[in-house]
Amino acid sequence: MNLKSDIIRKRKRDAIDNIDIYSKPSNGTVYSPFGFDIDPMEKLMLVNFEKDPDEFYNILEFQQSRDNRGIKHILVIAYRKDGSTDVYHQAGFPFGSQDSVLNNASFFERSLDNAKFNVNSDLMEVYFLFEDKMGREIKVIVNERKREKKTPFFLLAPVGSNSKKPKSLPIYSLYEMSFTRIKHTDISIEINKVTHKPDTFPIPIDWSRNYFTRYSADTFNVDWNKNFNGQLSPLSPDNNQRIENLGVTYEMVEKSGHYEIKRMSAKNKKHKIVIEFYPPIPDIVCLRDEMDIVGDFSITTDNSSGAVSGYYQIKRQGNEIEIEINPNKGWEPNESRCILNLLFFFVKIFKEWPKSYVWNAKISLDEKSRPTMQSGWKRI
Repeated sequence: MNLKSDIIRKRKRDAIDNIDIYSKPSNGTVYSPFGFDIDPMEKLMLVNFEKDPDEFYNILEFQQSRDNRGIKHILVIAYRKDGSTDVYHQAGFPFGSQDSVLNNASFFERSLDNAKFNVNSDLMEVYFLFEDKMGREIKVIVNERKREKKTPFFLLAPVGSNSKKPKSLPIYSLYEMSFTRIKHTDISIEINKVTHKPDTFPIPIDWSRNYFTRYSADTFNVDWNKNFNGQLSPLSPDNNQRIENLGVTYEMVEKSGHYEIKRMSAKNKKHKIVIEFYPPIPDIVCLRDEMDIVGDFSITTDNSSGAVSGYYQIKRQGNEIEIEINPNKGWEPNESRCILNLLFFFVKIFKEWPKSYVWNAKISLDEKSRPTMQSGWKRI
């Protein structure tokens, strides 16, 4: 983090409260450059065997999702030693952003018959069997017993840590996260009739030795600000200064007759994501020329331990508006358990991967101040 840059941004942010940032009155509408997309994934498991790899693969990831009709679908991501990925999925799988968070992903339809991912208070069981693109049989069985004594935790999944050309900022929340205990877990990994040993985790968790095989029984995956190129639509707040649009709720504040975005949120049946802005995002089409506004934002999900936070900057030059967003503070866990603090200390990628994401948007106004935006994420 650049401390000098943070100080300069703070001074600019605090100065905004004392100046008039608008050049013309509002017509009662507002334009949002932001958006959410919620991935339908509900369960996730990763099985690492990097110390005893296959000829091609060294990690297998098992996902369970449900489509909008409630039908269950299965997907397996096979991570290759060369950094690319092969994705094996059932027909009709409701994809989220798998193609953007994975590198050089290739997709293959497989029946994955009899695959299962069951988790209850006492038992976790996973099974999948399929043929890979080389015609080899891949079979994985993971069974864990005596789960009632475990204490699951929350983790922000570093799924975007290896993405070279991201199409969104993936905020993938893993609730009920757990490593599999060696004493009570049986793991079988077979590829082309060859058995591979699962990796172990070097740090004891809750006084138990564990495999690096870990799983979440409750995932909530949200993509913020997918890459966009098109016209923005005007939005009108209701009497409570709220806007509901495309599954996103905006909470507004009024300043000098203009509506500003204080908070945005989205939810599924179980969980909610919230992004707060300080100061609020201004009415961009009414900004004065030469305005340069900086602020902070934080991203949280319900009942989660910690937040992703960073800065935003908005500049206007004539009829061009530029916005930059950088989660430069990364993920800041708020976790009291000693073992998880050790995990975050030794495996820094869990906390720091969002820092390398930057979102840039260029908004052009026509003669009637109608905005067209081109935006996208990059890694720095």
